[in-house]
Amino acid sequence: MNFILKRKEETNVSYEDIVHLIHKSFEDRLKQGLKFTCSFLTVEEYKKDTAKGTVFVALDKDTQELLGTATVNVKKDIYGVTYGYNEYVAIAPKAQRQGIASQLLKECEKIVKEAGAEYIFSDTAVEAKSSIQYHLKNGFKIIGLHSYPSTNYYSYFFRKQLVPSKKWNSNLYCKYAFLKSYIITKLTLRKDGHKTFLASLFKKKKKKESIIYGNSHS
Repeated sequence: MNFILKRKEETNVSYEDIVHLIHKSFEDRLKQGLKFTCSFLTVEEYKKDTAKGTVFVALDKDTQELLGTATVNVKKDIYGVTYGYNEYVAIAPKAQRQGIASQLLKECEKIVKEAGAEYIFSDTAVEAKSSIQYHLKNGFKIIGLHSYPSTNYYSYFFRKQLVPSKKWNSNLYCKYAFLKSYIITKLTLRKDGHKTFLASLFKKKKKKESIIYGNSHS
């Protein structure tokens, strides 16, 4: 399939067109019973989420039909490290498995590299097998597990290192980071993102300790 990649602002593609594509792209996830937030995304929510990011679209070279999209936002993590967050990757059903998503990712990587990002981050449901394969094929490593209140599944965290890192280029360290995250998440969060009973007990204990020690030092 012949396609071209452009930034959204270089085309006549509307936000409505992109959100419609995202909905179509995630229909199979809904059939799996996975409540991806993308499946219920509104145009206004999408505009807000992508306002500070760069939106890329893939168009049929001949007809200019919208075939795919991806967004990247440049952010800083809790350590002050610049990274890129790759999200809203969606491919029209008829154009899937044509390499479009991988080419969109390359364009996103160019943006974050220019911004001095050290890595690119992404996430997806643990049951989304094709999405997991897409990430692994394109150099991402699974480094964590999490769940969000707006979904009904656990998500893998993915990281692709863009600059050399003794720690994050190590498969052993990535496995350690994932195992640690997996244990903590399973103990403290349910699939729907809500806290487990154990997490609630821990929170109450910490609050009680804070009151006790706070009083003792006053």
